[in-house]
Amino acid sequence: MEGSGADGGAVATVLVPAHDEAAVIGRCLRVLLEDVPPGRLKVLVVSNGSSDGTVAVARRAAAEFGHAVEALELAQAGKIGALRAGLAAVDVWPVIVLDADCELPAATARALADALATDVPTVASARLTVAAGASSALVRRFYRVWTSLPYVREGMVGSGVFALNEPGWRRLGDLPDVTNDDGWVRRSFAPHERVLVPEPFVAHAARTTRALVSRRARIVNGNRELAVRLGAEDGPTNAGGLRGSVRSGQVGLVDAAAFLLVTAASRCVAAVRRVRGDRRWGTDLTSRVAA
Repeated sequence: MEGSGADGGAVATVLVPAHDEAAVIGRCLRVLLEDVPPGRLKVLVVSNGSSDGTVAVARRAAAEFGHAVEALELAQAGKIGALRAGLAAVDVWPVIVLDADCELPAATARALADALATDVPTVASARLTVAAGASSALVRRFYRVWTSLPYVREGMVGSGVFALNEPGWRRLGDLPDVTNDDGWVRRSFAPHERVLVPEPFVAHAARTTRALVSRRARIVNGNRELAVRLGAEDGPTNAGGLRGSVRSGQVGLVDAAAFLLVTAASRCVAAVRRVRGDRRWGTDLTSRVAA
């Protein structure tokens, strides 16, 4: 990975918030670091409430390629707390926030860093590729539709990766206690301050329909929470995007029906959680297999 860091130093920080991610964080860091000369990326793992040796696994994986890992170990589990602590500790900008269960190649990390080489407050993300080969047929159909939607193809920030330059971090300020951190970050920037680079990263799909519905229910409630705080968001809806994808032949009717079924089930589960006051994160363990 070439870069413009002073005297061959780090060109960006990769911040990995991690709660009990020993099964997957090694894979995450191997993909990131295998083509990067030591010292060109600063890796900061913020372990929050972990009890499975997450930091030790991360350090072993990075050491395979001559890299070191800096770690913050927080007693309290919680992604927002991990992000707050990690972002406050960053001293090499830009910062790429990477979920431990995703895979970000070095070329994509460099593209994100290049996109953020500006004094304008900017948030960047990369092209999402969903690994669903081990998932059920219904899950695969859902993701065929979801990845065709305009929001995912053109305006998404997050789903495993987002990046900020230092002016962007100052714009963001201290993250509030929200469920949908990606949505809060995205909505902190105007459309012209968001960059989507064409280089890819990989996120792993839930393997079962039940796990997918649980994950999507969390997103539904997270989006409702943002709407209460920030107001309704302008832009294309999923329904409009779905109609466009069906009309264009990009997705078939069976896939569209699967998408609608999962969406309806997710909204029902989300409603039940709201009635119960259930705000648990509910990590999807089906996509976190040993790697």
